[in-house]
Amino acid sequence: MKNILCFLGLIASVALTGCATSSQSSADSLPPGISQTAPSHLLIISATYGSGSNFADVTERVNDLLRQPHVEFFANPEGLNADPTPGWNKALVIVYEFKGQRRIFTTGEDGRVTAKLLTQSEEQKKNRPTASDSKQ
Repeated sequence: MKNILCFLGLIASVALTGCATSSQSSADSLPPGISQTAPSHLLIISATYGSGSNFADVTERVNDLLRQPHVEFFANPEGLNADPTPGWNKALVIVYEFKGQRRIFTTGEDGRVTAKLLTQSEEQKKNRPTASDSKQ
């Protein structure tokens, strides 16, 4: 239970940082360490990977992967080049903007990540079949 509360706290704190808005496009004035990725209008703010109180900053790695056209990668130590909690299940949390709207993407260990998944509308995400749907 304590790990879940730590994880939820991390998500909330990451989501609430830097929420100021301006009339200028986010991509026009990028802070250091944040880069525009493909497809256009997709801006990765931060990416963390880990569990409990041990998380690794994998923002640069996620940016590198998502810049490649049609890339698919998995949230695991091999794909992200980080293992902050060896032997434990981890989660990947990506805070990003798409077309000026701030979003959060989360997936568990070995979850699939693509630019297409990040840029889907909320309606498309609701209609996407899940692993539990296919078992029924």
